[in-house]
Amino acid sequence: MEARYILPFVDRRWKIPFAVLDLREGRPLVFDGPFRLDRFRFRTVSRTDELRPIESVSLGELRELAHFDPWWVFRRSTGVQRPWIEAVFATNIARPWRLFGRTVNVGDLVFSSRLDRLEEIWARGPMLRSLKLRMGEVDLFALRSGSKGGTARPRSNPSKAL
Repeated sequence: MEARYILPFVDRRWKIPFAVLDLREGRPLVFDGPFRLDRFRFRTVSRTDELRPIESVSLGELRELAHFDPWWVFRRSTGVQRPWIEAVFATNIARPWRLFGRTVNVGDLVFSSRLDRLEEIWARGPMLRSLKLRMGEVDLFALRSGSKGGTARPRSNPSKAL
């Protein structure tokens, strides 16, 4: 089976509890891993019967996560209950935000080779070189679509971010 997109969901410790797979057919499904990187592709030994619907993740758990989906996969999903679609939308960090007084966007995310943790956020903006932000340098949860305000404040003391 091949996934069109793999959307890792990230918690406050920048760990990946699960990923959502956007399959070529049907609705997106939750996958708990493990993954391994093999020539620029993620592979797994898990079986397709281990995939589960997004509704198996509680709405409360989704509120504690963030993900990056510039394609807004859930907009075209069929068969997913509306409360889960709205909860997933609220966790998406694919939107403009303010950093150091400038409007920036998430350009990409860098994950570990096992896809078990987020390592960096690559941000970009007009007249701005790419920024590589690591845990403690930006409040990941301030970037979410469901967040109030539009400023991702840098942490004042990155050493205490853990």
